[in-house]
Amino acid sequence: AMSPASPIPLALSDKLLPVARKVFWWGTPEEALQDVPRFVAQVMTYGDWQDVQTTLKVLGESVFRQALETPPPGVFDRKSWNYWHLFLGRNSVPPLPKRQL
Repeated sequence: AMSPASPIPLALSDKLLPVARKVFWWGTPEEALQDVPRFVAQVMTYGDWQDVQTTLKVLGESVFRQALETPPPGVFDRKSWNYWHLFLGRNSVPPLPKRQL
């Protein structure tokens, strides 16, 4: 498993570039992969089942758990926030994190 702070190794990032292109429509896929926690949160919110499966296979479940523990503000919507807590076997779902202004 990768630590959340480490950049994604080039060999792995090739597999994730197509996913990054879909979930980071406003930037470059390469930039998306520099911020692993945000990338994973974007996949959890905007990715389809195949995007999720690819990302899980390449990065492992621990980065998905980390995205829930320290979520980037403003990424998760209520539906995906609730879904992932249940999917990863969390007993309770904390309030959705809010963006601080």
